[in-house]
Amino acid sequence: MTAQPDLFSPANLAGTVYMPLAPRLVPHDWPYPGLTPEESAQAAIANSEAYYDMLAAVIKQQGEAVLTRQHVLTLIPEDWRQVCGRFAHGCLDVRPANQRGIDAKYVGHDDGGFHFEYRVIEK
Repeated sequence: MTAQPDLFSPANLAGTVYMPLAPRLVPHDWPYPGLTPEESAQAAIANSEAYYDMLAAVIKQQGEAVLTRQHVLTLIPEDWRQVCGRFAHGCLDVRPANQRGIDAKYVGHDDGGFHFEYRVIEK
C-alpha cells in the first residue's frame, strides 16, 4: 500500500507531465547579426520561455532521476530538435529551473570544470 505523501512524489507524477509542442519556425525579417533569418528564429526559440517549459517537462518526465545537461539534451523531443537545429541545448539555468519546480545544482570538478544537475523539487 502506498502512503499518502508518496502519491505526489516526482516518480508518480512523471506520467502526468504535459509536453508542449514545438512552435512553427518563422524566419526573422531582421535577423541577428551574422545569422540567416532561419538561424535567427531558431536561436530565439532556443532561448524562449516555451523552450524552458519544454526542458522542465523533459526533466519532470524522468521522475526522481538526477539529470545533467547532456542527459536532458538527449531527451529533447524530435519536433523541438528540428525547429531549433544547432541551437538546441539542454541547459536550464537556476532561476528558470526553480520557477518550474526543478532544482538546478551547480557541481564543480577538481580540475576546474563544472556541470549542472537537475532534479524535480518534491512538494
